[in-house]
Amino acid sequence: MSAETTPRHAALIDPATNGSKAGSGKAADIRPLEPNDVDGLALLAQELLAFYGLPARNQRSYMAHIMAAELFERDSNLKVLVAETSNGLQGFIAYTEVFALASCQRSFFIQDLFVTRRARTSGVGGALMAELVRQAEESGVEQIDWTADPWNEKATAFYEKLGPLLKSEKILYRLAGASLRRSMQEKKL
Repeated sequence: MSAETTPRHAALIDPATNGSKAGSGKAADIRPLEPNDVDGLALLAQELLAFYGLPARNQRSYMAHIMAAELFERDSNLKVLVAETSNGLQGFIAYTEVFALASCQRSFFIQDLFVTRRARTSGVGGALMAELVRQAEESGVEQIDWTADPWNEKATAFYEKLGPLLKSEKILYRLAGASLRRSMQEKKL
C-alpha cells in the first residue's frame, strides 16, 4: 500500500458501519490489550492455529503466561488491539510500528488480524482495522502493510473492500525452527 492510499482508506473505514449488519449498532468495543486479557488472547491464538490447521504446541495457560511476559514485562514493540463483546474477546489485531529507511516514514505492519468464526460477519474485523487506521492518523503513520494467504478468499475479499491496495510481487521468506538452527550451525549467514 502506498502512502498516498492510506488517507483514503481512513475515509472508507467506519467502525460503526463497515461490515456490520444494518441497524445492529457497534460490532464490538475495540481497545488495547490489558494484562487480564491474556488468557482470552491465548484462546484466540489457539483458534487461529486451528484455522490454519496447525497444532497448538503449548497449553493455553502456558501461552497466556508467555504472552503476559512478552507483551507486558519486556520492552515489546508488538501492540495488540482486542475486540470485546458481551460474549468476551472476539478478535484481535497485532501490529508493530516500523521505520522505513528508504522512504523516511513510519508504518504499521500487521502481524495478525483474527476474528472468531462466530463473529466473522458481524463487523469486528472492520472495527479492528478502523481503530488501527485511526491510530495511524493520530500517530502520523503514513502506511499500513500486511500479508494475506492467497487461498483465504474471505480475507482477500475483506481487504479488497478497504479500497485501492498496492499489491506486491515480493516473496515472503522465513527462517524458522530447524532451518533457522541449521543456517546458524552451517554459518550460511
